[in-house]
Amino acid sequence: MILKIIKLKQEAKASFSITFEKPGNFNFYPGQYLDIELSTKERNKTRIFSISSSPSEEFVMITYKEGLSKYKMQLRELQPGNTIESSHPAGTVVIDDSAPIVMLAGGIGIAPHRSMIKWAVDRKLNLPITLIYSNSDDNFIFKKELDQWMKLYPKLTIYYVVTSKNGRLNEERIQKFLTSHLNNPTSHLPHLTSIHYLAGPPKMVDNFEEILLNLGVDSVNIRTDRFDGY
Repeated sequence: MILKIIKLKQEAKASFSITFEKPGNFNFYPGQYLDIELSTKERNKTRIFSISSSPSEEFVMITYKEGLSKYKMQLRELQPGNTIESSHPAGTVVIDDSAPIVMLAGGIGIAPHRSMIKWAVDRKLNLPITLIYSNSDDNFIFKKELDQWMKLYPKLTIYYVVTSKNGRLNEERIQKFLTSHLNNPTSHLPHLTSIHYLAGPPKMVDNFEEILLNLGVDSVNIRTDRFDGY
């Protein structure tokens, strides 16, 4: 599939989005990804990128963290009007609106969560969503949009955690966040009945998953998206 670039934007420090024209037959679920192929001299010239736009938007967008690989440097050289070759959308870690949602994102891991949150906002799903967003500094990707969506979508709660100031998320802090705003009358531990989406660097995702399991969350209610190669 060929995608044509219409805009490039710096989202935060060292983080960028590429916006493509949306082909007429382009359908996907919030949370899916694309394999983006570039013509480089590297043996592996394909990389996986979560789709950060929502199916409800009139464009396709990916968001990535800057890097020093030949692939990443070539990605930064792309211009509006250029085309790239992409796979069709894939991935099974997609939004499930059958229960309240908890999202834990680390840095660039916010990309698939943006897609899901925007979908919920546009479709007015009336679905409780709690986002715990961890970053090394206060340059949070999509923060302006996320703050606007909290005003439009009352059931969206966001906690921003700056690890350089507040330290890394631990079990105690995550449990506090989970039990503060989720309201499920069928359980005194509302986070246990929620679906949890984890996205970010592999070690961070592994740590989040271990914490949730320690808190009693069933593994079937944990969906992971590990951003290798960042």
